[in-house]
This record gives sequence, C-alpha cells and structure tokens, in this order.
Amino acid sequence: MAANYSDKDISTNLLISLKHMKAEFNTFTQEASNDALYKEISALYQSVCKMQRDVFNMMCEQGWYQMKSDTAANISKAYTKAENSKSKLA
Repeated sequence: MAANYSDKDISTNLLISLKHMKAEFNTFTQEASNDALYKEISALYQSVCKMQRDVFNMMCEQGWYQMKSDTAANISKAYTKAENSKSKLA
C-alpha cells in the first residue's frame, strides 16, 4: 500500500536528513587527511548548510516550523547554565 505524504512530511524528513548530513560532513572535514580532500568536503559541507537553511526558511514561511517564545526564567536558567559551563572550561 502506497503511503501518502504531505509536503510538510516530506519537508520535515528532508530537514532532518540534511541536519544529519551536516553533522557527518562536519566530522569528515575535521578528519580529512589532506588539504585537497578537506577543501572538497568543506565545499560540500557549505552546500548542505545552505540547503538546510533554505528548507528551514521555506518551512517557516509555510507555517510548518514554528518557534515558541520561552519564559524569562527559562532563558535566565539556560544562560546561567552556559556561563557555568564556560567558567569550568577556563
């Protein structure tokens, strides 16, 4: 039986796939064994970054990817956590 996927479903799947590809290319660039390979993979990484952003922007324009505002207390808590992590690294 064939599945009927909406444009939103397809776009969500594409965005998730691009996020995974971006992570893999990021690792690949860090572990490239020579400059030529690094440059080639880096160019592919940048291309995937652009595609991911384009899909994200399109989904936002369609109303399929909505971000919610958070409370000031939660933002403050996240800031404090980040500052604590930063101070541990120093």
